[in-house]
This record gives sequence, structure tokens and C-alpha cells, in this order.
Amino acid sequence: MSEPAMTRRSSGGRKMPSNWKLNRRQIMALGAGAGVAALGAMGRAHAARPLVVATWGGDNERTIRESAGAMFQSRYGAAPLFETGTPSARKTKLMAEAARPVHSLDIVHLTDADLFQMQRQGYLAEIGAHNVSKYDTIIDQFRTGYSVPTNFSALVLVYNKNHISSMTSWKDLWKKEYAGKIGFSDLTFNQVVPIASAVFGSGITDYASGYEALMALKENGVRTYPSNEAVGNAFASEEIIAGIQWKGRAVQWSQAGLPLAYAMPSEGAFPASFDMGIVRNSGAPENAAHFLDIMLEQEPQLALARAIGQSPVIKNSGIPADLEAAVGFSEKERAEFLKLDLEYAADHDSEVLDWWNQKFKG
Repeated sequence: MSEPAMTRRSSGGRKMPSNWKLNRRQIMALGAGAGVAALGAMGRAHAARPLVVATWGGDNERTIRESAGAMFQSRYGAAPLFETGTPSARKTKLMAEAARPVHSLDIVHLTDADLFQMQRQGYLAEIGAHNVSKYDTIIDQFRTGYSVPTNFSALVLVYNKNHISSMTSWKDLWKKEYAGKIGFSDLTFNQVVPIASAVFGSGITDYASGYEALMALKENGVRTYPSNEAVGNAFASEEIIAGIQWKGRAVQWSQAGLPLAYAMPSEGAFPASFDMGIVRNSGAPENAAHFLDIMLEQEPQLALARAIGQSPVIKNSGIPADLEAAVGFSEKERAEFLKLDLEYAADHDSEVLDWWNQKFKG
């Protein structure tokens, strides 16, 4: 009498004899089936995960969430998840997960210089009319082929009118009479250094004179703050009376009652656009493109202009004349802008951040 065959269970729960063997074709068929099952599970997981947008916090995140976020939820049935933090943290996360099959972020929001750096390293998907239907509504100067701009502004001189009658040059910040009363946001470190370099001699493609000038300003007691909102609070308490800040923020704080004025420096204001890119290994590239299309509609563009005083970047934005006068720039002012060298800035980004944290703030 033969011994009864022992049994074991497959992943599907069927009983099989212990001496049961598969031929090569059967093994391949089962492998393919398992792969399909795994991909199906992965797809369901991605479908269940909300669209993740990494951006700045504070007024910026609130405004985008209440405008574009609400519109996306209304049209596509799920609210995006906004992940906020510093630009450096967003770039670090983008790089750290670049080799994963699927990134935990879908959209990253950075300045034009930072997003250029990320694109140059291959972390972003291509963007154009083929995937963002409203791409052609972007003002020509802001088109890159890898980003959708959300708004733009320029850094200018901002000062307390009760203490300073006027400012005309970036160099005014170095006057001894303002010692201990000048403040910057940490978020503008990679704009402040090129500004100082351009103004103090070595130019926009050599930061040596900028480092030297800013160390002299440190000896005067310059202050730094973790956010633009914190700079606004410092102006409100008169802990500082002047600084480098976005024009739109000066308008916003002045409208809130602070005795602030802004001035276009004789050397030129320093512009930047704020751009969103689709992460190359996003798990939801189509939804990411849908969100970017919404960002190019009038409602989010005007919401950002009203909330944080930054200019729309689309043709026919519908911006009211009084708001355009407050947050926009004349043709002459745009022609005089200081222009950042994106390649040089990308090559020296880590160096500037280390210098800012270890020497300027240290």
C-alpha cells in the first residue's frame, strides 16, 4: 500500500501533492500572474493615495489649498495633501527618493532657480501642452518645458517710514545708523548672496564679494528669521526697520496697517517666479497635470495676488487695475531687474547654503 501523499498550500489556498512539480511554461505563467497581481495592488494603492503637493507653508499653502485645492477636490473627488517645509527639505526629499519606483511626492513647488537645479539632475517630468492643456496660457518668459509658474515677484528694499525717510540702493542696508535693525528671511538666502555679490563688485557669477559684504553686515548685528511671516512680525514689533523682502509682502503688510514702504534699488530689483514641477517618478502624473491646469486658471492666480501680493503669470489673468498697480512691475522696472545666472546658482547652491548656516548665521 502506497503512502498517502502529504499536501501543502499555494498562495491561492489550493491543496497540492508534495511531489507535484511545475514545468518551465507553468512557472513562467505563474510568475507573470503574480506580477500582474502585484502591479494591480500597487495601482490600487496609488489610486487610494491623495495627490501630494510639496510647497511653502503659511499664507502660501492656505491660499493654494483654499483655491486650487478646493477646485481639484470638486472636479476629481479627492482633496490634495499639502506637505509643507523649507525649500531645502523639499529638494532633499526629491533627491532621496529619486531612485524609487514611485515617489511619495507628486508635485514640488520651488523658486525658478531651485526648480532649474532639480530639472538639471533629472528629477522632473517634461511639461507642455501635451499634458497640461492650459500650458499655452503661460506668459512666454516663464515657459521652461519642465514647470508651471504659479506667480512671480521681486525682492526690493522694505523699510519703516517712521524711522527711515527713503532708501535708494541695496548698499543703504550697510549704513551704520541702521546697525542691529536689518533683517532677512532664511528662505531668501540664495537670493541675498547674489544680490550682495552683484552690488559689491564680483558680479552675479562670483559670490566672493557677496560673502565678504554680508560678513560685514553680520558685524553690524543683522537678524535672520525662519519665514517671511516672522519677518513681518519683526517689522510689526520694530525689532527691525529695514530688510530685503518680496514687494508683495511689503504691500500686504502695509495694507494691514504697518508703516512700511518699499523702494526699487537703483541697481535693480531681484526677480523670481515660483514654479511647480511634476516629480519624474510620481505615482499620479495625470492627476498632477490636472492640478497644474487648475493653477493656471484665474481663480488661484488672483487668490495668490490678493493674499501674498504676487503677480499672475498667465495671459488674460483678469487682475483688476488697482491690484496690478500694487503688485506688478512696470516695463522699465522689469528691464532693470538683476538677472540670476541659473547654471552658476545651481553649481553653488550647496556652498551658499553651508556658508549661510555655518558662517553667516553661526
